[in-house]
Amino acid sequence: MTRRALLLMVLFFASGAAALAYEVVWIRLLSLTLSITVYSLTTVLCAFMTGLAIGAAVAAAVADRLRYPLVAFGLAELGIGVCGVAVTAILFRLGPAYIWLHDLLGGQGAVFVGSRFVLAFAILLLPTTLMGVTLPLLSRVVIGSEDAVGRGAGGLYAANTLGAVLGCVAAGFVLIPVLGLQTTCAVVAVVNLAVGGLAIVWGRRLPVAPAPPVAETQRAPIPRSAVIAAAAFGISGFTAMGYEVLWTRALEHYTHNSTYAYTAMLAIFLLGLGGGSALMARRADGLRRPLAALALLQVGIAASVVGALLIYIRFETFVPALAEGMGGIASWSRVVALIFTEAGITMLATTLMLGAMFPLVARLAVDSLQVVGTRIGLAYLINTLGAILGSLLVGFWLLPWLGVRGAFVTLIAINAVLGGSLALLASSQRRWGIAAAATATGVAAFALIPVRLFEDQFRARFENLRFYREEITDTVMVTEAQDGSRMIRYADGRGTAGTTTVVGDRMYGHIPMLLHPNPLKILQITFGVGNSLSSVLQHPVESVVCVELSPGVIDAAPFFAVTNRNALEDPRVSLVINDGRNYLLTSHDRYDVIRLDPPELHTAGVVNLYTREFYQMARDHLAPGGIFSIWINNVMTPEDDIRMLLRTALDVFPHVSVWHDPFMYSWVINGSVTPHDPDLALLERKFARPEVARDLASIEIDSPYEFLSHFVFAGEALAAWAGEGPLVLDDHTRLDFTVPRSDEANFGIANYNTNQWLVQLTAPDANYNVALVRFGRKVRHLATFKEPVLPYLANTDTDGRNAAAVQRELDAALAQLPIH
Repeated sequence: MTRRALLLMVLFFASGAAALAYEVVWIRLLSLTLSITVYSLTTVLCAFMTGLAIGAAVAAAVADRLRYPLVAFGLAELGIGVCGVAVTAILFRLGPAYIWLHDLLGGQGAVFVGSRFVLAFAILLLPTTLMGVTLPLLSRVVIGSEDAVGRGAGGLYAANTLGAVLGCVAAGFVLIPVLGLQTTCAVVAVVNLAVGGLAIVWGRRLPVAPAPPVAETQRAPIPRSAVIAAAAFGISGFTAMGYEVLWTRALEHYTHNSTYAYTAMLAIFLLGLGGGSALMARRADGLRRPLAALALLQVGIAASVVGALLIYIRFETFVPALAEGMGGIASWSRVVALIFTEAGITMLATTLMLGAMFPLVARLAVDSLQVVGTRIGLAYLINTLGAILGSLLVGFWLLPWLGVRGAFVTLIAINAVLGGSLALLASSQRRWGIAAAATATGVAAFALIPVRLFEDQFRARFENLRFYREEITDTVMVTEAQDGSRMIRYADGRGTAGTTTVVGDRMYGHIPMLLHPNPLKILQITFGVGNSLSSVLQHPVESVVCVELSPGVIDAAPFFAVTNRNALEDPRVSLVINDGRNYLLTSHDRYDVIRLDPPELHTAGVVNLYTREFYQMARDHLAPGGIFSIWINNVMTPEDDIRMLLRTALDVFPHVSVWHDPFMYSWVINGSVTPHDPDLALLERKFARPEVARDLASIEIDSPYEFLSHFVFAGEALAAWAGEGPLVLDDHTRLDFTVPRSDEANFGIANYNTNQWLVQLTAPDANYNVALVRFGRKVRHLATFKEPVLPYLANTDTDGRNAAAVQRELDAALAQLPIH
C-alpha cells in the first residue's frame, strides 16, 4: 500500500468513527421524541440508511466527472461536521413539531407512521447524504489501477468500518457517559472538520483525470458479472441486517438489555465487517474466479450461522464455564469482556464473511477506472437498500410470523440459495461442489436447529413455562415455580413482577392514592402484571389511562388474574400501547396522579423516564394538587445514583417525599407542586372504604399508622441527604451507564450464572450468597435514613388525640416492620 493510500485510509477511518458516533447520539435523541418503541427506532434507522443510499446514488452520478474528488470528500466532511452540531441542536427542540404532526394526523395509522419517518428523514437527510457520498469519492482517489480495485475499495471499506467500531465503543463506553450528547457531538464535529480541512488542502494537489463525457447512446452496458455481484451484495445487505436484528434478540438472554450490551454487539458486528473486508482486500484482485469466491462466502455465511446457533444452544452451560475461565465476574472489565466474547462467538465469523464480500463486489463491478465512482456508488446503494428492507421485513414480518428460529432458518436458506445460484453462474469447475455444499447447509439448518430453540433456552432455566410469545417488541413469557407462584419475564430473562411481588406492587399503587385528597383521573405508565393498577382501582377513581410498551405483556395478564383481579376489564381503564414518555409528550390532558413502575435502571431506554425533562413534562400534566409518583429499585441502584435521582426530582418539584415498600426493597419518589404531606384524618377516611382497607390488609397494612410507618423522609432531611451534585438530564443521563457498572446492580452476576440474582434470592444458591449478603446489608443501611413522619403529619389532633398518642401508635407500627 502506498503512503498516499495509507493516509487516505486514516482519514476514512476517522470519518467512520465520527459517523457511527453521530448515529448513536441521534438515535438516542430521536427516541426521546419519537419514542423507544421498535417501530420508532426502526423508522429512525431506516431514515438514516435512506440518507446513505441517496448519498451513494448522488456520488454514483457525479464522482467520475470530478477532477478533485478528494476536495469534494473534504467538503462533505466539513458539511457533516457543521450538520453534526446543528442536527443535535434541532433534535433537542423537536417536540413541538412532533406534537403538531401527532395532533394533525391523529397519532396513529399508516399516514402518521409515514409522517414520523418523513420527519426523521428530513432532519437527517443532509448529513447522512453527505456520509453516503464519501466512499465513492475516495474510491476515485485511492484506486489507481484496474488491477487494484479490490484492494483499494476493500481497504477503504475496512478502514471506514473499523473506524466505526472505534466510534461505537468510544461513544457508548466513554464519550456519552462522560460528556453527554451535545458535547460528544461537538467533539466528533471537530474530527470531521479536521478530516475535511486536511482533505481539501491535500486534495488540491491530487487531481484525478475525470471520465470523458459519453453520449447516452454510446454508454457501455454494465457487465453481467457486475449486475450479478451488485444483486448479491443487495441480498447480502438484507440478510446482514436481519442477522443483526435476530442476534440482538437472542443474545439479550445472556448479555441483558443494557446500553453497554447493545454497544458491544454493534461493535462486534462492525468489527467483523471491517475485518473481513481488510482480509479479502489483500486477495480479491488476484482471484481468478471472484464470482465463485462470492458463492463460497455465501455458503460460508449460512454455515457459520448454523454453527453459531448450535453453539448458542449450549450457552446455558458454556457461559458459566467461560466466566469461570476468566476468573469469575469480579470486576466490571470482566463483565464487559464476557459480553464481547458472547457476541464474538456468535456473530464474528458470519460478519467477517459478510465484510469480505465488498472487495469482491468492487472487483466484479469495476471494469474501468472511468467508472470507479459510478459502480462502487451503485453497489453501495443496492447494499444499503437491501439493509433497509432487512431491518423492516425481518423485524416486522419474519420474526413475529415465524419466530426467532424460523427467521434465522429463512435467512440461512436465502444465503445458501444465493451461494448455490452464484456457483452455478460462475465458470468454476467446483460449481457443483459449491452448490451441493449450499444445499447441505440449508438442509442442516432445518435438521439440526431445534424447532423450539429459544423457547427451550428459557425452559431449561425456568422449567415451567406457562406462556411464551416472540413478538415484534420483545419476547414475553410467564414462568411458574413449584409453589405455584408466577413471574413475567422478557428476552433477557429478567422478571420484573409477578404473584410474588404483589406486596410491593400494591403498596406502590396505594402510596400516591392515599396521599392525594381526591384522585379521580389517573395516568398509569407500565402495566407489568397489573398488580399496582388493581390497587389503584380500589379507590373511587373516574378514569385510568394505562400505557404499556409491549402487547405481549397485555396478552400475559390473564395468568396473573389472582393478583391483578382482571384490572384491564374495569370499564374505567383505557389501555394504550405506546412508550410512556411519548404518550405524555403528546397528551393534552391533566391528571390527579401520574405514577410509573419502570424496569430496573440498567435496562436500555428506561432512564428516559427519570430525567429532569421528563419530570418537567409530568409536572406540566398534573392537575392542581396532583402527585407524580415513580418507583425505584433501591437495592440494585448505587446510593450515589439514588441521591442523583432525588436531586433531579427536587429540581423540578417543590415538594418531594420518599416512601418504601414493606421490605425496603424499593422506594417510591413522590413529587408535587403543592404540599402532599400525609393527613391522618384523610387516611382514616380512606381506610374506612372497604375496598381500600381490604386491599391494604392483604399486604398486612391494617391501619393508617402502619401505612405511615413506611415513610422514609421529605423536606429538609431529604434535601440534605440528596446533597449537591449533577442531575439526570436528557443530554447527560448518566444513570444508564453508572448503574450497570456497580456491584449493587448485580449486572455481572446475572450475566455470569445465566440466572437472575433475584431467582437466587428466592431460592438461595450457596455459590451466590454474596448477593444475599449484599441485599440484606443494603436494606439495613437504607433503613437508617428513615425520618419520623410525625412532623409532616397533618390533623393529628382529631378525636381528642395528641401528638404523644399518635407517636405511640406509630412506634408500634414501626416495630412490626421486617426491617425494624
